Amino acid sequence: MKGYKDCVLRVDLASKNITKESLNQDYIKQYLGGEGYGIALLWDEMPHGADAFSPENILSFNTGPLTGTPTPSASRTSVVFMSPLTHTIGAANMGSHFGAELKFAGYDSIVFTGQSNTPVYLVIDNDTVELRPADHLWGLDTRQTTEKLKEALGESFKISCIGQAGEMLSKLACIFSDDCFAGRGGAGAVMGHKRLKAVAVRGTGSVEVADKDAFLEFNKTAIQELRSEVYTWGPVHGYGTPAWLGGVNEYGLMPTRNFRSNVFEDMEPLMPHNLWNDTGRFTVRRRACYACQLGCHKYVTMGDVEVGELEYETIAAFGPRCGVSDYPSIAMANYYATLYGIDTISAGATVSAAMELFEEGLIGLKETDGLDLKFGNGEAMAELVRRMGLREGVSGDLFADGSWHAAKRIGQEAEKFAMTVKGMEISATDPRGSSSMSIAFGTSERGACHMRPYAATIDGFGYLFPDLDINEPKNPFDDNESKVWLKAVKEYFVVTNLIGICDFNVINTEMHPTTLAALYSAVTGIETDKLELLRKAERVIALERALNFKRGFRRTDDRLPKRFMHEPAQSGPPAGRVVDMETALDRYYEACGYDREKAVPTKETFEKLGMGDVYRKLKP
Repeated sequence: MKGYKDCVLRVDLASKNITKESLNQDYIKQYLGGEGYGIALLWDEMPHGADAFSPENILSFNTGPLTGTPTPSASRTSVVFMSPLTHTIGAANMGSHFGAELKFAGYDSIVFTGQSNTPVYLVIDNDTVELRPADHLWGLDTRQTTEKLKEALGESFKISCIGQAGEMLSKLACIFSDDCFAGRGGAGAVMGHKRLKAVAVRGTGSVEVADKDAFLEFNKTAIQELRSEVYTWGPVHGYGTPAWLGGVNEYGLMPTRNFRSNVFEDMEPLMPHNLWNDTGRFTVRRRACYACQLGCHKYVTMGDVEVGELEYETIAAFGPRCGVSDYPSIAMANYYATLYGIDTISAGATVSAAMELFEEGLIGLKETDGLDLKFGNGEAMAELVRRMGLREGVSGDLFADGSWHAAKRIGQEAEKFAMTVKGMEISATDPRGSSSMSIAFGTSERGACHMRPYAATIDGFGYLFPDLDINEPKNPFDDNESKVWLKAVKEYFVVTNLIGICDFNVINTEMHPTTLAALYSAVTGIETDKLELLRKAERVIALERALNFKRGFRRTDDRLPKRFMHEPAQSGPPAGRVVDMETALDRYYEACGYDREKAVPTKETFEKLGMGDVYRKLKP
């Protein structure tokens, strides 16, 4: 079996014991790898009611079988854990070069259990693996930590680490790796709780391919599919993900002032050409993850400030969502989020909720430490992000864990201003403009997530996808339309997390499931078709739903905030529309074969997937 390295590192942080073991072949057969491998570990080895901040929580870094091959964007690592933000499964996905380097060192996964009594970091240098004291790194930000480790170990090491937010157990904390992040759900806080500051890896091996000739043929097809998609290989290749800003706004999908509106009237200053052409204030450099064709990362410097990656979600979160239309404020907010290691999507969403709470009079200058948190105040926005990253002052501590947890502390009617699902902030697509995104956000197993799947491509922007039997346009405003197609698109997106490639290879229907199956077969030597790839993703989703069910989640947790059901979209194509959430859920559950109230697969669906043993364990 090629592609896989057939080696998992086990690190018991309590005892400091490190062991190596072969891959669980049942997991590979059922769930393929990547995120699926991590979820299977949680199901089998962790008490299903375990608290995220307990030694029982398992944290795993999981590559896919294509990670480290020349497949386009085969760079991905799925970090899996129980989320302190949502109390659901946590699955955060990151690019950079870390995952490929882990494969080159000879490992498919790293599994951390227990909790260290002092700060440590893990060093992997091919066959040599050891835990080292990290007291001298504790308290450093993400870039300082990376620099210190590269000075000590060598520039060739790839680093994943946390900043101060992770150390202080911010539920928005993420894991940093070369300005890429395992961003959502609080993975960095889990590392912080385990007192694991960083993982450094160097590998000099390679990833073997079973059929090189077939791989080269299908890899050429994959590159052609990627480059033939006009928008992907045009604006996105040129400007990166900020190229979506104008189109999203035009279609009435842009979250504005905490979703009070769905079109931002002052978008022009934030269009990517203005950032690139403002050479007096900004320089923009292209960067790419391992094996990437697209190069969507655009690294921004503002004077002496190394701002980092400014991408669509970050600009939308700190820009329109907060009513801010100046790049310097957005750049500083991103800079602080990068340094201290917090998720930019949830950070911007939390600030926007704080702004609405401030304008509604539910919090005042006492709770904001004097910040005038009105929509459009970019300086106040950036300053609150800085305080959140360090838990500084009343405001920093209040909002460090996100808008939902802050609202629960504030009380009164604060919860209705938290635009979250299962405690996770909704990202930068207004669901009133896309029925599929209403369902995607509501039913995402890790909380509101735009990549499980980003289905607005189909019903919002009108793409077709014959390889998934989507041969005619879908109505973005019809919640009663069959959602069989959405089930397939979600599985297609989850496949990328299993095999180890980037979602931007599929977000605009670029690389086809048939091509992905052919690449998997050529790399591993395991003959697979697209239906089996999708079936493996369906099993992973089913297992995630089962684990959430065991933790108390039901249909009531698959709903959007009431704003979207009661306050119509104000502008653009969706103007006047509200979401019929109950109808949308019914149509999606029907398509997936789920129990309508329990929100998990029925017995028949579990049996069809070969998961009858999982069904038999489903007791609340």
